[in-house]
Amino acid sequence: MMRTRVLGLGVAVMLSACAAPLRAPAPIEHGAGASARATASCGRSVTVRPGDTLFAIAQRCGASVTDLAAENNLREPYPLRTGQSLRLPGPSVYTVRRGDNLYRIALAHGMSTDELAQMNGLRRPYTIYPGQDLSVRGPARSVAQARPPVANSGSTARSDPPPRRASAPPQASTANAPSFQWPLQGQIITPYGGAEGSRIDGIRIAARLGDPVRAAADGEVVYAGNELQGYGELVLVRHANNWVTAYGLNSILRVSVGDQVTAGQHIADAGASGSETRTALHFEVRRGVSPVDPMQVLPAR
Repeated sequence: MMRTRVLGLGVAVMLSACAAPLRAPAPIEHGAGASARATASCGRSVTVRPGDTLFAIAQRCGASVTDLAAENNLREPYPLRTGQSLRLPGPSVYTVRRGDNLYRIALAHGMSTDELAQMNGLRRPYTIYPGQDLSVRGPARSVAQARPPVANSGSTARSDPPPRRASAPPQASTANAPSFQWPLQGQIITPYGGAEGSRIDGIRIAARLGDPVRAAADGEVVYAGNELQGYGELVLVRHANNWVTAYGLNSILRVSVGDQVTAGQHIADAGASGSETRTALHFEVRRGVSPVDPMQVLPAR
């Protein structure tokens, strides 16, 4: 079974702290300083009122539903009881590592570049350095972990319930999308959203080792490396209108940060790096940091 980690990407999805500064517009906003607004409007905790829902509390306190649920270990349908005390998400600290950039850190924490910069008082060109502490909104988004092995202690062992398909991540609008093309021809082996209890923000395309992976549209390479856990050798290309494509699990990268690429250009060789055990391409499409089902913007075939 495949073991996947989300960036939202992750997600989310990245210029080197020692490289040239990020030059393009920031990704889509999630609401600047959400955690700060939450603390300011409701304090560090809030008491559930009669008729309250998690959505109502999140809106009232300026927090995101996802962060509020994660902070309190709540799962859909997010049951609440009157008088219950909920902790509000506050900023955490992330220490910059070599090879990091503001875009990549923001993507991993479900934030926009502008939001992260504003939270830390950074101005363009957003210069950061290894060892620097940045305030971020909550822990880095993790992907569904591999399920523990099923106990096999005889006929008295209780069987686990059958795995459920992971719910598909929410999608951003596809308005103003570039004319994307397929990065690689192959069978879709994992659909958008994932399967068997694991969630991914893209699709997995079957490949042969060394198959050329091609840029889906014109753009600039904003990340090329392997520091993002679960994605192996990864390339991120930023396109017009804040669109980003991600190409993971490669064996060899053919481009570097700052390269301008054209649609169809050979940017990597397919492989089985990262969380995948068979040769495949992990492909994501994002509007800013928000995922979009690639099948909604790729041409029919």
